Formats: sequence, structure tokens, C-alpha cells
Amino acid sequence: MIARMRKNSVTIAASCLAILLLTGCSTHLLGLLNPKGIVAFEERKLFFNTLALMLIVVLPVIIMSFTFVYHYQASHRTKDYKPNWSHSFFLESLWWGIPCVIIVVLALLTWKKTHEYDPFNKVTGYNQSSMVIQVIALPWKWLFIYPEHHIATINYLVIPIDQQIEYWITTDNVPMSAFFIPQLGSQIYTMTGMRSRLHLVATQIGVYDGMNTQFNGNGFSDMHFAVNVVTPEKMQQWLNETKKSPLHLTDQAYNELLHPTINDKPKFFSGIPNNLFENVVNTYMNSTGTAHPRSNLPRKE
Repeated sequence: MIARMRKNSVTIAASCLAILLLTGCSTHLLGLLNPKGIVAFEERKLFFNTLALMLIVVLPVIIMSFTFVYHYQASHRTKDYKPNWSHSFFLESLWWGIPCVIIVVLALLTWKKTHEYDPFNKVTGYNQSSMVIQVIALPWKWLFIYPEHHIATINYLVIPIDQQIEYWITTDNVPMSAFFIPQLGSQIYTMTGMRSRLHLVATQIGVYDGMNTQFNGNGFSDMHFAVNVVTPEKMQQWLNETKKSPLHLTDQAYNELLHPTINDKPKFFSGIPNNLFENVVNTYMNSTGTAHPRSNLPRKE
């Protein structure tokens, strides 16, 4: 029996190790384990703090389970075996009191961090002005609008290091989506006719993976985008270069983006309609009846 339990334990441990090794094949699966932003770092810290607190209960239970099986097996004639023993106030207070205390500590810790890093609130410690980036989830791609610079991109996001970014997020002609950059921080859901907000700060230069984590159709698994974190100087250089792009996000060009496509390559637009993001939100807020606001969308040629 002991040999069988040991064999099962080894099998489970090996399986867990194999899963962890496989996650190394894709950096975005590391998520909180390799944070590159303030919010992701705090989330990792909270994760390990809660894990350590829970192990205070879990580890002794695991150890005692194996100890009891070995110590009180039939082949052992132990002197401390008491078949008529049934209750101990001291032990009851331990295995009820300690978990209750841990639950209270976990609740307070989680409540504090949840409110401190509410995605709608600015990240504490960064008082400089935020850069606003408007995000529209389309079928099945992401449109990023830089309203202050009158440019837009498809499936490609460039942000400066150590500057707070305020994302305004909505969807158009696609079901509910979820905006997520695992190495920078919080996932947030977005729906048509609504504007979600998310504040993130990147603290390390590099290229990271962003994605949609909510099933919204056949192409949802390919709704990935690159997030390029650069210095302020390179950010300004990229903005100047993108403003020279020959592509313009006209109404006709935007209507073409509303048609479902998969694995779109990055595109860069040097002109956008005024209040495009607000107009998309209002299109659904002001709609009435059962007809979809995009039901009369022109067919793609």
C-alpha cells in the first residue's frame, strides 16, 4: 500500500513538472511568474503570499496523512494506539482556529490589493500625465487608437516605459472579449456599448504578448497582438514615423475592418475619424429594436 502511494505521488509530481516545463515553450503562459509591469508584479506578490499562507495548513495535512498511514499500519504494534479516544479540545482549537485566522488574513490582504489595483484607478506612485490609448476589439483583431496623435494600429501596440497608460476598451461587431497582457497585468472584459478602463505601467523594455482570453467566435484564439515597450525617445520616433503612413482609417476602411478576418498582420494608419471610439460606443448605446446595429454592414468585396 505504501509503495503504491509513493508511486502515485511520484507520478503526480512528474506530471506537474512536465506541465511547468511545457509552459516555458510560450512566454505569455508564464504570466505572473515573469512580470514586466507594476500591476503584474503586485499580482505575483499577492499570489505567492496567499500560497505561502495556505501551505501553512496544506503541508501539515499532507505530512500527517503519510505519517498516520505509516505509523498506524497493521504491522506496527504501537503503544500510543487508543481505539476509544474520540475528542480533544486542544486539537479541535488548532485545526479550526489556525485555518480561520488564515482565511481572515487572506480576505484582508486580497481586499486591500483588489481595491488598491482596481483597473479603473490609476496606479499609485505615478503622478505624471497618462497616455490614453483607445482599444476596440474587432472580429478577430484589435484596433489601437492614439487619439492625441491621430494614428491607429492593428494588432500592434507601442507604449513607453515607466509611463502610465490608460486604456479605454470596447468591442464592435463581435461578442464580449477580454483584453489581457499577462506580463503587464490585469485582464479586463469588454462589451459593445460599454467603455471599460484599465491602467497599466510597463517597467522593462521588451516585446510582450497580448491576447483575447474570452471565446467570441471562430478566430478568438488568434486574437493576439504584440506589445512593444520602448524608451520615450523611441516612442516619439515611432509616433513620427507612423504619422507618415500612407494608410488612412477612413469610414470605408473601418467598415472593412468590421468583417471577420483571422491572423491579421500589423497595420498602421496615419489618420483617424474624429471621435471614432465614442461613435462606436454610441452606436450600440443608441440602438433600439432587435436588429443588430451592424446588420446593414456593406459586404466585403
